[in-house]
Amino acid sequence: MSIHRLKPHPKNEEYYADLTGEKYEELKRSIEVHGIRDPLKILPDGTILAGHQRYRIAKELGIEQVPVAIYDVSPEEAEYLLIADNEERRGEDNDPMRKARRAKFLAEYWGVKLKRGARNDFRQNDESPKTAKDVAEAVGVDASNLHRIMKLNDLIPELQALVSAGKLGTTSAEQLAYLSPETQRALYAALGDEITARTVAETRELRRRLEEAERRDRETARLQQELATLRERGRDEDRARIAELESEIRRLQNRPPERVEVVPDAVLREIEDWKRRAVETDRERQALEEKYESLKVILQQHQERIERLKAENARLKEGAEPAPLKVASTAKTVDPEWQRIEREKESFHELMQAYRTLHKIVSAAADFIFVSDEEAEAFIQKLMREYPQKAETWQSEALVLRQAAMAMERLANSLERQYTKLRLVKS
Repeated sequence: MSIHRLKPHPKNEEYYADLTGEKYEELKRSIEVHGIRDPLKILPDGTILAGHQRYRIAKELGIEQVPVAIYDVSPEEAEYLLIADNEERRGEDNDPMRKARRAKFLAEYWGVKLKRGARNDFRQNDESPKTAKDVAEAVGVDASNLHRIMKLNDLIPELQALVSAGKLGTTSAEQLAYLSPETQRALYAALGDEITARTVAETRELRRRLEEAERRDRETARLQQELATLRERGRDEDRARIAELESEIRRLQNRPPERVEVVPDAVLREIEDWKRRAVETDRERQALEEKYESLKVILQQHQERIERLKAENARLKEGAEPAPLKVASTAKTVDPEWQRIEREKESFHELMQAYRTLHKIVSAAADFIFVSDEEAEAFIQKLMREYPQKAETWQSEALVLRQAAMAMERLANSLERQYTKLRLVKS
């Protein structure tokens, strides 16, 4: 049949997305080499039941004639063939909304009447040869999640689009699906896409509050109807009941009985309150994010300082000790000069010992962020006890090294606190 006589099924996009990426290119290469081997399933008017991707590729490749198999069936059976053939060929489709639509159709087509049981299981029509498990397997979901998936069909189109886009999780979406369409529209008008930022617990609480508002509105409507009936009868014995009804209506709705709105005041108040809470939550989250960014800057500065210390440590470690001073044998006869050289030599060795100690301190400071405060304190105290203080002229330098060691200890403690704060903020 000429490809120009064919047309996609109007429900195809509701049930399945077009192939993309490597899967589509692989099918395209196969058709380009071998042609279309499996006929497209169509209705007598050219509506495609199975073969939408082959139809797309044939148009891209300029194929004018395609093999077809014509099915003269009812619209309901045609829709079933559309789903059955695609489930067999296409495999997994991870869009929850498309799964929900397919599950709903199959349950209706097979006569499976799903009802929630006492333990979240399902009961189905005893006359149907199919069960809820068959529906779940057909669309690729676990039977325990079938009710949640099918409940998504009760969402308004705007919320369904958020689910398909992966912005609104199925658990939160199910909670919203229990609300009336009017309440869902009012909620979406108030929050927009911000509704996707709410946690499951928050969404469940929102549902509870809005359902309570809806119940108050239904109760008010019932009382208003009873009040109108009593007023119409005009009996004296009904006066007490009329006054009681008027008081109850004011308590529930706090509005005149004759006032009518599409969305109840109670629902609107709950939505406005929820919107204010959402703004406060976003403000708190923004403040935490700013604090986290500032801590990242501080951490980077500390890391850079540690790297500099490590580089200095390596430089000191690689520095070669100069050769011992050579003294002529005749120098021994010059006692003052010999003593001066000996003092210089001793001072030099003390200086090298100090550098080695500093090397240990620098190395330890670079690792303090990975040990506890107690371990860091013990190491510093050990260095203080072992540090040599032989020459009187070296006491001032020893004090400098002690101060450096204590500074390293404070740096280590500060770094550990910063890391702790960062971990808390990230969690």
